[in-house]
Amino acid sequence: MRTVIWLRRFGLVSAVVAVGLATTSVAAHADGYDTPRSATVVGAGNTYAEGVAAAERRARQAVLAVGHDCTPGTYSNFGIYTSPGGGTWVFQSTHEAMCVD
Repeated sequence: MRTVIWLRRFGLVSAVVAVGLATTSVAAHADGYDTPRSATVVGAGNTYAEGVAAAERRARQAVLAVGHDCTPGTYSNFGIYTSPGGGTWVFQSTHEAMCVD
């Protein structure tokens, strides 16, 4: 008899977990931001901060050019070149965001 009760409880818990997993992916995209977009560009500036900002700004603009409304997303920056005197900083920036189709 205890085996039957245990199996019923296990079945009920399994059903609840399955429903939770099935609705999680739907709820995550219920706001309409369901299209991933990314862009990788190069930007330069006279200082480290200006170089990073220029690369990130260009990457964001490239993402928004194809996805009209996007989440803030994330950036990955990589230094490509620094002039010997430090007057030019060049960065590659990749911007990834979820956008409305």
